[in-house]
Amino acid sequence: MLMNAQEDAGGVRFGLKLSPNLGFATSETKELKANGSGFGYTFGLLTEFPIGSTGNYRFATGINLNNISAKWKQDFQYFDAPGQTTKKSKELTTDASLQYLEIPLTVKLMTNEIGYMRYFAQVGFGAAFNIRARADMVLPVYYENAPTIVEKFEELEKENISDDINLFKASLIVGGGLEYNFSGNTSLLAGITYNNGFTNIANFDAVPEKKADLRAHYLELTIGLFF
Repeated sequence: MLMNAQEDAGGVRFGLKLSPNLGFATSETKELKANGSGFGYTFGLLTEFPIGSTGNYRFATGINLNNISAKWKQDFQYFDAPGQTTKKSKELTTDASLQYLEIPLTVKLMTNEIGYMRYFAQVGFGAAFNIRARADMVLPVYYENAPTIVEKFEELEKENISDDINLFKASLIVGGGLEYNFSGNTSLLAGITYNNGFTNIANFDAVPEKKADLRAHYLELTIGLFF
């Protein structure tokens, strides 16, 4: 069985994954600050192509549907009545749920089989496209006859913010884990993956005439099955 598993490891493989993740945002804009993390999940198709004949090196790709959390906040200064000279302060928070269609482009380095186990490291890039964006958020509501003065603050739930999120997100993918071979081509995959976003996801102004710059990241518990 060990010899058969080694031979099978050299071919093209397909599988499925369902993975919980912990997502968070970081800010490159001083007016915005990160505001914690949130849980999400990923599911998708795994595809691996051998590099060479040993099966120890593979090009790993596929297509994933990523649901990640990104939270940020802003210290908002405002007047709440005409003629005021002292500004008040209010923390505006955004708790966003972002959905991306991602194509990972990675290289997977695997050990030889030890018993029924193979260990691996994985590194590469992810190309993701935003397909949905919703957020719970706090926004100022201005007086109709005094558009620079805040009348009240409104708490919105599941607000569509797709126009405020850039379509494309690129990321660095780093991970590692193990595979357990049950029989033939059937293997269970388990590992940890860090997806480090390095492009700006924000398409709105942090303050007038200054664009926001936010990066989205997540840590994923990778669970998959090759068959």
